[in-house]
Amino acid sequence: MLGEGFLGRPSTFGADLNLVVQLVLGVALLTGLGLARRSRFLAHGLCQASVLVVTLVMTAIWMAPAYHANWGPGIFLLGNRVTTAAAAHVVIGTVALALGAYVVLVAGTPFVPRALRFTGYKAWMRALIVLWWLALSLGVLTYWLATR
Repeated sequence: MLGEGFLGRPSTFGADLNLVVQLVLGVALLTGLGLARRSRFLAHGLCQASVLVVTLVMTAIWMAPAYHANWGPGIFLLGNRVTTAAAAHVVIGTVALALGAYVVLVAGTPFVPRALRFTGYKAWMRALIVLWWLALSLGVLTYWLATR
């Protein structure tokens, strides 16, 4: 139900909470980047993997159901600025989540076969943080446009 959010926008409590959580996770990603730059790789890995897990949970319990309820398959018809921003967020966010899972599995587990592993960690992780922040920015834009 609209009007029950806590950020002063005509939104739901869940939408406001998700926005705040995603922004905190974005800051955590930058914190993880700082840890890697200081060669604190274990802390970096734990930080980034935690962000991935929380984002996957928030996507499953909030974002996917909310997008389905608000737009459904029609999200990709791109009828206006809101649906265009939402569709871009879904596409970029899905790519960021999939790539994030791949990077975490390669960097932190032995589960990925040698033939599918990468070695240039910096390039992959830099690309991923840019992609993740693009998805986050598109999510903020979608929230802002949808609550005008």
